[in-house]
Amino acid sequence: MSIVIPTKNEEDMLEKCLKSILAQSSCPLETIIVDGGSTDNTLFIAKKYDAKIIKEGEYSSPANARNVGAQNAKGDILLIMDADIMLHRHCIARALELFRKKNVIAIIPTDLNYNHSYVESIQRKWNEGARTSINIGLRNAKVSGLVIFIRKKVFEKVRFNTEYGFGEDDDFSMRLEEEFKGSRILVPENCKVISHHPHTFREFATRYIWWGRTFFLYMAKHFCFRSFLNLSSFLLPILVLLSFFTSLMLPNLRIFSITFFSLFIIKIFIICVRSRSMLFLQFAFFDITRSFFFALGLIQSVFTTQKGR
Repeated sequence: MSIVIPTKNEEDMLEKCLKSILAQSSCPLETIIVDGGSTDNTLFIAKKYDAKIIKEGEYSSPANARNVGAQNAKGDILLIMDADIMLHRHCIARALELFRKKNVIAIIPTDLNYNHSYVESIQRKWNEGARTSINIGLRNAKVSGLVIFIRKKVFEKVRFNTEYGFGEDDDFSMRLEEEFKGSRILVPENCKVISHHPHTFREFATRYIWWGRTFFLYMAKHFCFRSFLNLSSFLLPILVLLSFFTSLMLPNLRIFSITFFSLFIIKIFIICVRSRSMLFLQFAFFDITRSFFFALGLIQSVFTTQKGR
């Protein structure tokens, strides 16, 4: 079995990730780090733990890194995971045991839901309320971030679309399910990981700008009601602010400000109910902030030809 981990400036989390791999009751054949141009100590840490390092080259994105890593992997089973994932001690052993059944093509571990900070707990609770804490498309998955065990021959037929930032896992999972109808994708409760959300303001901003910059590429391929719903959800806080300031100059447009504000309040209330938490103000601030960076990414997508992350 081969592990593929895309990285770019992951020094804060990579060491814990690699330690969790070495502590497994069943060790992998190899761990492959596919790096997108790190300028911190990421590669030093990778060498310290004897990981195989591949550099992406000119074009860099998580999707491309996963494809490159899989292409160079020796194992028949791949574990594709982000650098901020930590494996429970028996995670690999229990996954490999399930692959003995020939109709099993992929396994999604279950998240232990461990919060490392208050900021992370807000994001995790938000995802619970917004129902976005899973790999979209794999309906029974219960893990944040991307982590999947998959047969290499299956992966080679699907692969990740390297144009996407937003929705890359969504697109991958939909094509996986469509291509291999009748095969089994398992979500075992005894195969566990600990996932992380962005810990710093820079990580948070980078994620949502990247999603905004690649959203229209995803929408062009998946032109449906759900895409419009996602776009509306991301932009609603910005529309609230814009309509408010517009109504100050044009009072006749105040009805739009009231409408958008009401929808925003309802949205936050629904997320509070679904997540069973009373974090209304925290959720509102989180949504406004991510909306700002997502909108910034959308603007960038119109005026720049930049590719990669």
